[in-house]
Amino acid sequence: MSIRIEQWASISELVRMSIGTNKGTWFANPAFGSDLWLLKKEGKVDGQTAGNLERIVRESLQWLVDDGLAATVSCAAERNGKSRIDYRVTVTQPDGSSVELKEAWSVI
Repeated sequence: MSIRIEQWASISELVRMSIGTNKGTWFANPAFGSDLWLLKKEGKVDGQTAGNLERIVRESLQWLVDDGLAATVSCAAERNGKSRIDYRVTVTQPDGSSVELKEAWSVI
């Protein structure tokens, strides 16, 4: 009998785990996680960083849609100062309810 990650975590926890785990580092699935560490490696926030963050977050959460845990996933981000991006993730679940998480990401 296998236990799937979505059986023991809320959708909010799954979102935070997916975004906060560096892709390629999770023992059970090297495709799990996000590439936000690549943005941090660049060491700067410029005019393209918010758009890159949105794309990376959506990509890291696509598995929720693929596995039927979410109907849609969206991310909106905006630059806030020289080193910070505020972003909002909205997950619409198959039953039509939605969960919204507001987070901040910083290059520092």
